[in-house]
Amino acid sequence: MAVTFIACVERGELEEKTLLLCRSVRRYGGRFSEAPIFTFQPRLGTEISDATLRGLESLGVVHITERLNIDLAEYAIGNKVFASARGEEMATTEFVAFLDSDTILTSEPNAFALPDGIDAAARPVDYWRHGNEPLDDPDYWKTRHRRVASAGRGDPIDDYWETMYELCGVTNRPWCETVGDRKRIRAYFNSGLVVARRSAGLFAQWKRDFLQLIDAGHLPPGGDRHYLDQLSLAVVLARIWDRVQIFDGRYNYPLIGRPLLTHPLRSAQLEELVHVHYNRYFNVPGFLSSVQPRLKRDSEVVSWLGQYLPLRPVLQQ
Repeated sequence: MAVTFIACVERGELEEKTLLLCRSVRRYGGRFSEAPIFTFQPRLGTEISDATLRGLESLGVVHITERLNIDLAEYAIGNKVFASARGEEMATTEFVAFLDSDTILTSEPNAFALPDGIDAAARPVDYWRHGNEPLDDPDYWKTRHRRVASAGRGDPIDDYWETMYELCGVTNRPWCETVGDRKRIRAYFNSGLVVARRSAGLFAQWKRDFLQLIDAGHLPPGGDRHYLDQLSLAVVLARIWDRVQIFDGRYNYPLIGRPLLTHPLRSAQLEELVHVHYNRYFNVPGFLSSVQPRLKRDSEVVSWLGQYLPLRPVLQQ
C-alpha cells in the first residue's frame, strides 16, 4: 500500500521548506521513506534555483514545472488544488498525500495507508475564530484574513456555507471539532495535510468544486479568497462524509498552537508525533528552544533539525 507525496515549491522561502519536507520523508517516512515525491511549480515566472533543483533530484524527487495555475495566478494558495489534481492523475500508487511545504514528518505516517471503506483523511482547522474579531471593521481586515468556519445557525457566516453546499450539490451537513479551541463547527479542515485514495478521484473533485466556487463568484464576506482552498475541500469531504477519517492529533500538529492542546499532545515530543506543521517559524532563530511546553534538546528529531535551522529564503538568481 504505497503513497505518493505531493507538495508545491516556487522561488523564495518555499525552496528551503520543501527541501526540508522531502528530507524528512526520506529520513522519517519508515515504510514510505522511498515513496514517490512530486513537487509542483504551478505558476510561470516562479522558477526555483539550480541548487534547489539539484537538492530535490538528490532526494529522488520528481519536480514538475507544468503551468497549472494560469487564470488564478495571483492566488498562490490555489496552487495546492491544481497540484493535487495533477499529482493524482500522474500517480500510480494506491494513495496520494498533499502536504504543505511548511510541514515535516517526524515518524512513520502509518495512517496514510487508509483502511478499507475510507477514501480520505485530514485534520480539522485549529480555530473557529481568533479572539474577538470585529465583523464590521474594514480597517481591521485590511491586514488580516477573516476566519470562515461556521458554528451553524446563527453564525454570521453560516449563510455562506449553506449557499456553498447548494452550489456544489452537496446534501450532507457534517460537523467536527476544532483542534485548538474545541468548538463544534461545520466540518472544515486544514488543507496542509490531505490524504486520499487515488481511485476515488477526490483531488480532481477538489479542483472542480474550487473552480465552481470561483466561477460562481461565491467568495467569503469581503471577497477574501484566502481560505477558498479549505472551503472547497470542505465540500469535497462533506460529499463523502461516511468515507472520511479524521486523523488523530499527531498529524498536522500545530506546533505554534501547542499550549492550547490537551495532554498528552500538549507536551508531546517531536518523535512522538507524525506530521508537524510549523508555519513560518522555522525561519526564526532559536525557535525550537522557545517552544512551550519545552522540547527535549537532545531528542533525535530536534538534533536532526538543528543542522538545517533556521531556514533562510533562497535568493532569486
